[in-house]
Amino acid sequence: MKILILDDEQSILDSVRNMLEDIADAIEVTNDAKDAVSMIADGEYDFVLVDYKMPVNDGIWFMKNVDLPRRTKVLLMTAYVDRDAINEMFDLGAVGYLIKPFDSKELRRHLEFHSVRP
Repeated sequence: MKILILDDEQSILDSVRNMLEDIADAIEVTNDAKDAVSMIADGEYDFVLVDYKMPVNDGIWFMKNVDLPRRTKVLLMTAYVDRDAINEMFDLGAVGYLIKPFDSKELRRHLEFHSVRP
Protein backbone atom coordinates (compact mmCIF):
# COMPACT_ATOMS: atom_id res chain seq x y z
CA MET A 1 0.00 0.00 0.00
CA LYS A 2 1.37 3.42 -0.98
CA ILE A 3 0.16 6.43 1.03
CA LEU A 4 0.67 10.18 0.73
CA ILE A 5 0.10 12.33 3.82
CA LEU A 6 -0.61 16.06 3.38
CA ASP A 7 -0.64 18.21 6.51
CA ASP A 8 0.90 21.55 7.45
CA GLU A 9 1.96 20.31 10.91
CA GLN A 10 5.20 18.33 11.04
CA SER A 11 4.11 16.59 14.24
CA ILE A 12 1.03 15.20 12.46
CA LEU A 13 3.11 14.07 9.48
CA ASP A 14 5.52 12.26 11.81
CA SER A 15 2.78 10.75 13.96
CA VAL A 16 0.69 9.43 11.07
CA ARG A 17 3.79 8.09 9.31
CA ASN A 18 4.69 6.19 12.50
CA MET A 19 1.16 4.77 12.71
CA LEU A 20 1.47 3.39 9.18
CA GLU A 21 5.07 2.18 8.97
CA ASP A 22 4.29 -1.48 9.60
CA ILE A 23 1.34 -1.72 7.18
CA ALA A 24 2.32 0.51 4.23
CA ASP A 25 4.87 -0.38 1.55
CA ALA A 26 5.62 3.29 0.94
CA ILE A 27 4.74 6.48 2.81
CA GLU A 28 5.43 9.94 1.47
CA VAL A 29 4.67 13.19 3.27
CA THR A 30 4.39 16.84 2.37
CA ASN A 31 3.24 20.01 4.07
CA ASP A 32 2.36 21.76 0.81
CA ALA A 33 -0.78 21.13 -1.25
CA LYS A 34 0.93 22.22 -4.49
CA ASP A 35 3.67 19.66 -3.89
CA ALA A 36 1.04 17.00 -3.19
CA VAL A 37 -0.65 17.73 -6.54
CA SER A 38 2.70 17.24 -8.30
CA MET A 39 3.49 14.10 -6.32
CA ILE A 40 0.19 12.53 -7.36
CA ALA A 41 0.83 13.43 -10.99
CA ASP A 42 4.15 11.57 -10.76
CA GLY A 43 3.10 8.51 -8.75
CA GLU A 44 0.39 6.01 -7.94
CA TYR A 45 -1.04 6.14 -4.42
CA ASP A 46 -3.63 3.94 -2.82
CA PHE A 47 -4.54 6.62 -0.28
CA VAL A 48 -4.01 10.32 0.25
CA LEU A 49 -4.61 11.58 3.79
CA VAL A 50 -5.42 15.29 3.51
CA ASP A 51 -5.64 17.94 6.20
CA TYR A 52 -8.52 20.34 5.62
CA LYS A 53 -7.23 23.55 7.19
CA MET A 54 -3.79 24.68 6.01
CA PRO A 55 -2.46 28.23 5.83
CA VAL A 56 -1.84 28.68 2.10
CA ASN A 57 -3.72 26.06 0.08
CA ASP A 58 -6.22 24.02 2.06
CA GLY A 59 -7.76 20.60 1.48
CA ILE A 60 -10.50 22.07 -0.73
CA TRP A 61 -7.85 23.71 -2.93
CA PHE A 62 -6.03 20.40 -3.15
CA MET A 63 -9.15 18.48 -4.18
CA LYS A 64 -10.05 21.08 -6.81
CA ASN A 65 -6.55 21.02 -8.33
CA VAL A 66 -5.53 17.38 -8.20
CA ASP A 67 -6.14 14.84 -10.95
CA LEU A 68 -6.70 11.76 -8.83
CA PRO A 69 -6.29 8.36 -10.43
CA ARG A 70 -9.46 6.31 -10.14
CA ARG A 71 -7.93 3.86 -7.64
CA THR A 72 -6.63 6.57 -5.27
CA LYS A 73 -8.84 7.25 -2.28
CA VAL A 74 -8.76 10.45 -0.24
CA LEU A 75 -9.40 10.55 3.49
CA LEU A 76 -9.84 13.93 5.13
CA MET A 77 -8.00 14.52 8.42
CA THR A 78 -9.31 17.46 10.38
CA ALA A 79 -9.69 18.98 13.81
CA TYR A 80 -11.90 21.64 12.22
CA VAL A 81 -15.29 19.95 12.33
CA ASP A 82 -17.48 21.84 9.91
CA ARG A 83 -20.27 19.93 8.21
CA ASP A 84 -20.15 22.16 5.10
CA ALA A 85 -16.39 21.64 4.69
CA ILE A 86 -16.71 17.88 5.15
CA ASN A 87 -19.56 17.73 2.64
CA GLU A 88 -17.59 19.80 0.14
CA MET A 89 -14.63 17.41 0.48
CA PHE A 90 -17.00 14.49 -0.16
CA ASP A 91 -18.49 16.31 -3.17
CA LEU A 92 -14.95 16.70 -4.52
CA GLY A 93 -14.16 13.00 -4.11
CA ALA A 94 -13.08 12.24 -0.53
CA VAL A 95 -14.38 8.88 0.69
CA GLY A 96 -14.07 9.35 4.46
CA TYR A 97 -12.71 11.48 7.25
CA LEU A 98 -10.87 11.23 10.55
CA ILE A 99 -11.29 13.72 13.38
CA LYS A 100 -7.99 14.77 14.95
CA PRO A 101 -6.69 13.51 17.22
CA PHE A 102 -7.14 9.93 16.07
CA ASP A 103 -5.23 6.81 16.99
CA SER A 104 -3.61 4.05 15.00
CA LYS A 105 -6.54 1.68 15.44
CA GLU A 106 -9.03 4.20 14.05
CA LEU A 107 -6.77 5.08 11.10
CA ARG A 108 -6.21 1.41 10.23
CA ARG A 109 -9.95 0.73 10.45
CA HIS A 110 -10.62 3.46 7.87
CA LEU A 111 -7.87 2.24 5.54
CA GLU A 112 -9.10 -1.34 5.75
CA PHE A 113 -12.70 -0.31 5.12
CA HIS A 114 -11.79 1.74 2.05
CA SER A 115 -9.19 -0.66 0.61
CA VAL A 116 -9.91 -2.31 -2.69
CA ARG A 117 -11.10 -5.82 -2.01
CA PRO A 118 -10.63 -8.75 -4.43
